[in-house]
Amino acid sequence: MSILKRAKENWVRFEEWMFGWGSVHTMALYRILFGGLMLTNFLMLSVSYEDWFTDKGFFPAEFQHGAGSEDWPRINLLLWFPGETSTLIVFWGTVAAALFTMLGLGTRVATAALFIGMVTLHCRNWGILHSGDSLARVCAFSLMLAPAGRAYSLDRWLQVKRGDNSPPKLMSMWPQRVLAIQLAVVYFMTFWQKMQGSYWLDGTATYISGSLREFEKFPVPEFVMQQPMVAINTYYTLAIELALGVLIFFKPLRKWLLIGGLLLHAGIEYSMNIPLFAFIITAVYVVYYEGEETKAWVDRMIMRFTKRANPEETGASAA
Repeated sequence: MSILKRAKENWVRFEEWMFGWGSVHTMALYRILFGGLMLTNFLMLSVSYEDWFTDKGFFPAEFQHGAGSEDWPRINLLLWFPGETSTLIVFWGTVAAALFTMLGLGTRVATAALFIGMVTLHCRNWGILHSGDSLARVCAFSLMLAPAGRAYSLDRWLQVKRGDNSPPKLMSMWPQRVLAIQLAVVYFMTFWQKMQGSYWLDGTATYISGSLREFEKFPVPEFVMQQPMVAINTYYTLAIELALGVLIFFKPLRKWLLIGGLLLHAGIEYSMNIPLFAFIITAVYVVYYEGEETKAWVDRMIMRFTKRANPEETGASAA
């Protein structure tokens, strides 16, 4: 087989993987996870709403033009409708959009409103954002373009109630693939940037990051901050980030790499106060599974909980 012919066949396979049609169940499950996380995020911010989003707080309205906003066009409703009343409406409208996204009610409108509201509020106060928030904006955009309300949603329930019990229509897979590729790029670029410095190479980086008092959360055992554990944690972080950036699309390794990523982020979530960062990034892991796999898993979970809820009925049917 010639090189050109092999390249053409590989391109056709990639095109089918990227732009082919498949089950919507994975994106529907991700919609629930993402909507729930964004709802939690904004409800947490609402506790100190005046501090973060009004002129009475730490971030007066004139500062929302910072961080390059003058040079790059951005979606910011508060530039067109300034004022604290508009900010309040946008904030609680975004909370409602996150709730409707999670429930899958008016999903197309809800996901679009969530994306616009998120970007607006992030422009209003960019000083409290972390990299998880940046990833969330990208994820919201991809989710907005996917028909994620076709399964596991109130939209689907209403469709069935109207008498249409046909299986959910297939979706073009590119929004899900974009999310999968985006996360792989995030991990690879994180690895690449770390390799430019010396602390990650000499095995001391996790000691330095773990010593930042402003990020302290729960107490870490003393041996974790000593060698050789510091070197083990440092090189483990590099290895799993490289693997999640390069090998994640190799299906035989998928489960083990995702478990490795969960362990990495569980450690970060325990030791460092970066609100919802670990949850936002690991929620994307589900997009590495095909919709049929997700549906089979959900069906198994439903069957398992049904058996636990009705043990007598299960026993009687078995008899």
